[in-house]
Amino acid sequence: MKPAIQLEQEGICDLSQHRLTESPFPHVQINNFIASRQYAQLRKSFPTCPPRVGPTGYSLYWGDEAYEQLLNTQPEWRDLFNAFHSQNFVDWCRQQFLEVWERDACLIDLSDARYVPYCEDRIDKERGALRRVEHEPEELWVRMDIHQAQPGYDRPVHLDHARRLVSMLIYVCDQTENEMVGGELFLYSNKKGSSPVKVSPQHNRMIAFPCSPGSYHSVSKIMAQRSPRNYIQVHLSSSVDVWPREPIPVWRRMLGKVKQTFKDAVG
Repeated sequence: MKPAIQLEQEGICDLSQHRLTESPFPHVQINNFIASRQYAQLRKSFPTCPPRVGPTGYSLYWGDEAYEQLLNTQPEWRDLFNAFHSQNFVDWCRQQFLEVWERDACLIDLSDARYVPYCEDRIDKERGALRRVEHEPEELWVRMDIHQAQPGYDRPVHLDHARRLVSMLIYVCDQTENEMVGGELFLYSNKKGSSPVKVSPQHNRMIAFPCSPGSYHSVSKIMAQRSPRNYIQVHLSSSVDVWPREPIPVWRRMLGKVKQTFKDAVG
């Protein structure tokens, strides 16, 4: 395992390089990811998300009027947005995951990866391909989405869009504190018969991973909770597919369904 290499930190969050956990697929998990004072304010000012099209059904995206108002009135949200929408974040992702990108046959050359400001709208967010490509493949852009998951929310076993290079989740809630039943993130191995790794929501916990062809993950169904499963989702993305994609194996889809059916039955 190579030693951690320090990158310049943006201030509000920990953008130093960390050792990768290789199982079940490469990822990095950091507790207390956001500086404590800023996190406390982000938690206090976490917005109520209106019902929208999207994975949770309740979200705010860059371009929404309420999102813009949040950035304009809450300095901590604006600082976090700026930390991710930056060349510094692109460089962090590249140094953190470059070996994985190369090993997993990323389709584009990221030696000259550079940040560009680009707002992927709600229509393209749900599409497998952008309606219009405006940037070169190595010109990378960022989404910082705000989500609230309510009872009944789940995600089946899936891969993120093939144009995504990195997915990151930052929890602004706590499973125990919320008395949440379900809502855990599961990471799956490529090896048949192996058990998935469970990541439970915890205040200020961050997990990030390359969206390579083996990064299958899911979220268990929320059966009950006292308050919403608040989290921030960040994507580093190209405008074109950067990964080869194959259909999800039948055995993996069935495994996810069986596990969820059993959990619902005993929950």
